[in-house]
Amino acid sequence: MSLRAYLAGPDVFLPDALDVGEAKKRICAEHGLDGVFPLDADLGDIVALEADEQAHAVFRACVAHMDSCDLVLVNMTPFRGASMDVGTAVEIGYLHAQGKPVFGYTGVTEDYADRVQDDGMFVELFGLVDNLMVEGPVRSSGARVIRVAPPGDRIIVAMDAFEACVRHAVDVMDAG
Repeated sequence: MSLRAYLAGPDVFLPDALDVGEAKKRICAEHGLDGVFPLDADLGDIVALEADEQAHAVFRACVAHMDSCDLVLVNMTPFRGASMDVGTAVEIGYLHAQGKPVFGYTGVTEDYADRVQDDGMFVELFGLVDNLMVEGPVRSSGARVIRVAPPGDRIIVAMDAFEACVRHAVDVMDAG
């Protein structure tokens, strides 16, 4: 039985999110993992629900997916600002708290400190891709965040970084 990997990240907000999810699941399969994309959830007739009920249904579905997985592959590419997607950061914390390995990747190579605008407040100068509290779970898993700037304008998808992260995760998991 292959390990199930939750594919966390802002990819779900892309106009071609389903295609991106399928491509990432194919890469997982090529490396012996069963990729689980957040949009794989069967939400039934969610449009019949009120907006707040829709939100809670999506939340419950994502939690169920995370609970069913053995590890997480996290797209840590900055989203709508200098930092990664906040919902994805919550997923990192949730899975790390369960003791599940966290593997991260990003489509940017610059450190977080280099991307933050000077606003007179302290900025973490640790050479990390993002806040230490989101990179910490990756390092606690015996891994490192994979940084690969993709060709073209699909930085948020970060397919090359994703595939390198999958290989890295398999290597770390095999080393045990």
